[in-house]
Amino acid sequence: MINTRPAGVTAIVALCIVAALTSLAFARLIATGRIPLSSGAVLLGGGLEQLGPVAFLLYAALLQLLAIALWRRLRFARRATVLAAILGIALAVPAISSAVMDSRLFAIAREGLQIIVRVMIVFYLSQKPVKEWFAQPATE
Repeated sequence: MINTRPAGVTAIVALCIVAALTSLAFARLIATGRIPLSSGAVLLGGGLEQLGPVAFLLYAALLQLLAIALWRRLRFARRATVLAAILGIALAVPAISSAVMDSRLFAIAREGLQIIVRVMIVFYLSQKPVKEWFAQPATE
């Protein structure tokens, strides 16, 4: 059994923090009227950006919670992160489908990259060594 934090978990935590900070920036810019709601579709997708700055604040809070839980090796963190990634994949499917129908290459690449990253997160967190690491009691 390994006691050191797997590098992939650290990378996922960093990704969550970067996405949370980006979401906070979108919330502030939208709340001050500097950018339109549709600009946030890159981050939230699924039409959730139309809910306004509150949606971005909630998303940032969720990502921060996941990052802290993953870092502290809380038992629910791995499953919650997998669930969040799967939901993100489901929300990206309509966007990439629309982009393919309209031949929007940038949107295809953007949504495709999001799907790929989320599938990699699900795959990584489903590996036996990572599961075993989260099953151990936190010693830090």
